[in-house]
Amino acid sequence: VSAGIAMFLFQIGSMLITMFGMNFAYFEFGYSAGGSFVFLFTVMYGLGTLLSQVAFPFITKKFTRQKQLGFFMIVLVIFYTLFFLIGIVVPKIPVVIYAIGFVIFFSQGIFNMNLIVMINNTIEYDEYKFNERHDSVISAVRSFAVKFGSAVNQGITNLVLILSGIYAISQNVSGLEVKAGSGEMTAEEVLVKADAILQTATRGQLIKLRLGMTLIPVLALGAALLILRKKYKIDEKEYNRIVKEISER
Repeated sequence: VSAGIAMFLFQIGSMLITMFGMNFAYFEFGYSAGGSFVFLFTVMYGLGTLLSQVAFPFITKKFTRQKQLGFFMIVLVIFYTLFFLIGIVVPKIPVVIYAIGFVIFFSQGIFNMNLIVMINNTIEYDEYKFNERHDSVISAVRSFAVKFGSAVNQGITNLVLILSGIYAISQNVSGLEVKAGSGEMTAEEVLVKADAILQTATRGQLIKLRLGMTLIPVLALGAALLILRKKYKIDEKEYNRIVKEISER
């Protein structure tokens, strides 16, 4: 149960930065440059996630799951803070943002891999405790956590955009895109007017957007780690003991 709840919280925390990414790009870099920024930021997401899967077996040989989770949680706090400070303390340079994003996605990838292992290890625990394997149930728990987390993410995203006032501005830009699609406006006119609309966002509104991208993920991931530390008891040593006892029955 604890691993399933942690997976749910992880899904909430890990995906918000990408869900807010399009709005962040447009408001920080303008309508014309925002698209290319989002594309490369998405590349960083794929690259960081892929490399985390490659690196995970090597990291696991050196460090326990709890040490990995603790270390990468610290990394995530640091780099989410750096992301929040872009344009304030950290230079608002795309390559710097891509690097920050890569570290965040890599760290979340390692976090996710550990969660998957922890959830899968409960299969042997059930067999040890109840003499039954519940592979399909455990798989369903993970699937439910992912889908429910995605649904909650959508709600959080919409709520933050509405409360910050970003949603109303984005809708105005969307209206321009509709007019361009119907031939009422040219692409050049849309670019000019969209940038003008985006520039109406206040610093306070943009700060609220960043809080949604950084503070909420840190709180959700931190809560997931806290639950695992307090409630999840199947560490490497205990898992090996359980597997050995099952094999000797």
